[in-house]
Amino acid sequence: MVKVAPRIAPFRALTYDADRAGRLETLIAPPYDLIDQRRQDELYARSPYNVVRLELNRAADPYASAAAELAAWRADGILKPAARPALYHYTQTFELDGRGLTRTGLFARIRLDEFSTGTILPHERTFPKAKEDRLRLLEATRANLSPIFGLYPAGDGALANLLDETARRMPDFAARDDLGVRNEVRAIADAGAIGIIQKALADARILIADGHHRYETALEYRRRRRAAEPGTADARGFDYVMIALVRFDDPGLVILPTHRVARRLDAVAAGAFDERAGAAFAVEKITHADALRAAVAEAGRGALGVALKGGGFRLIRLRDRAALNAALPDSPPPVRELDVAILHALVFDRIFGLKPDAIRAGGNLEYTIDAKGALAAVDSGAADGAFLMAPPTVADVEKVCASGATMPEKSTYFHPKLATGLLINPLDDGDIGGA
Repeated sequence: MVKVAPRIAPFRALTYDADRAGRLETLIAPPYDLIDQRRQDELYARSPYNVVRLELNRAADPYASAAAELAAWRADGILKPAARPALYHYTQTFELDGRGLTRTGLFARIRLDEFSTGTILPHERTFPKAKEDRLRLLEATRANLSPIFGLYPAGDGALANLLDETARRMPDFAARDDLGVRNEVRAIADAGAIGIIQKALADARILIADGHHRYETALEYRRRRRAAEPGTADARGFDYVMIALVRFDDPGLVILPTHRVARRLDAVAAGAFDERAGAAFAVEKITHADALRAAVAEAGRGALGVALKGGGFRLIRLRDRAALNAALPDSPPPVRELDVAILHALVFDRIFGLKPDAIRAGGNLEYTIDAKGALAAVDSGAADGAFLMAPPTVADVEKVCASGATMPEKSTYFHPKLATGLLINPLDDGDIGGA
């Protein structure tokens, strides 16, 4: 008899044994795509058991090495499985612009669905190289080392009450990361509580806030495992992926701007920037870097800050919507309202000739929330240009998803990032039970 697999499933997470591994602060890491070589070296030096050795191993064969490390840590008791399946209440407490905020989420396994079903939706496009890297790691380790970040609709009172009650318990474990964010985890193993969560989220449309590459990788991994292991319709661990779910209206849900730094720009286009930009934008010259950052912050939506090597600073405002509509004829209105869409379509493509395929191939654009650092890269000569903008809102993201469209790559930066290493989801540790 085929089991009825729940959409949301508890799991026996692997967690660090503090007595064997040491303080959790020395073991967790930021998401892999925020770890450069210097940061990788720091995390390696911090502990022989830091999760970076799994998530972003630096050996000649990083995937085989990560799998070997994971197996050794499990065998030695560095990582231990939970006593019984659970869902996990997760809070991140942090400060931003002088305000104290807390974001509340739930770690769970969620059943993988193709985007075409409309039950789980992306909001950004992805990079092929990143997906290839994450797929090779997943095939080697057979574990989700870090969670997808998903958003779910508000409105279920029973779920909200359960989360409020759980938050009053002492955490099972906690760690403060390098940015000062306090991460707390509380297991929810009671069958009645798990049932409340499963019922509340059974039909909820989930928006992927972060982790698009890992979600698409999980889909491909499931296809490969199903093809290699036919013969059963029962849900297996690889039919699910670990996710951290946060309510759309959570008071700690914050999006920061993701600025662009271009290592290389066409010199002729850069020299003619004012003339070319003037066809669609009002162009205002700005005297220095600090003034540009202030101008972008004050201007808000609809304005872009531009710094060009040897060319000074500009604040540009779109004044010709017809040009944008012509550049994005197939994009729905919610996409054309985004500053990032204006930047990519009218500045990168029309002025500098940076085409979408070349951008997705990677190697030229870098993405950062550090506006000051982006401008410093131009000032030092390390980059040809920096492009600053205001962040989209959660409502913007919802509207784009509802339209069936996606944003350009790296359009959103949800802050703070989820910590890697708090929980690991082993895909082969038992099948999924019935609802």
